[in-house]
Amino acid sequence: MLSKFLDPKNDVAFRKIFGNEKNRDILIHFLNDLLVFKERKPITEVEFLKTIQDPEIAAKKTSIVDIMCTDQDGNRYIVEMQVAKEKGFTKRAQYYAAKAYGSQLKVSGKYQDLKEVIFVAIADFVMFPNKAAYKSDHVILDKDSLEHDLRDFSFTFLELGKFNKTIEELSSIIERWAYFFKHAEETN
Repeated sequence: MLSKFLDPKNDVAFRKIFGNEKNRDILIHFLNDLLVFKERKPITEVEFLKTIQDPEIAAKKTSIVDIMCTDQDGNRYIVEMQVAKEKGFTKRAQYYAAKAYGSQLKVSGKYQDLKEVIFVAIADFVMFPNKAAYKSDHVILDKDSLEHDLRDFSFTFLELGKFNKTIEELSSIIERWAYFFKHAEETN
């Protein structure tokens, strides 16, 4: 019964495992294993940011994310564990990323100083039923040339509902992470 409390899909356990200073190396390993860094180097350091994104106007919505941090280059990462299949979750992901992006600029800030925002979600359900892959990476592309000119937003989704490998079938580190998230509560 003790393993129930170690389920990383539980909000409290997820934040304990990935969202505190003492375990920062676990978050760094997870992000480096999950994300592909083509133009820049992997993460070596993170600084945790507050997880409540207050609105600039009181009448607007407050956002609470599971984990938000910056890397050594100032890029921001939002990491969300989503257990309940919620209508509009992809829109919420974009909203959180936009808020994290916009909150970087202060009154005298310069647009060229804005840093990338990377949104990562581990979903305990199928988000994109028309896609076979359990991991998907989303970026902004030019419709005609498919060039990736607008580079400051990316979204990575790990859909546990599509991941069906047994422990003996695991062949990559990403598969090991997916297995961990899906089956941690069943292990002791």
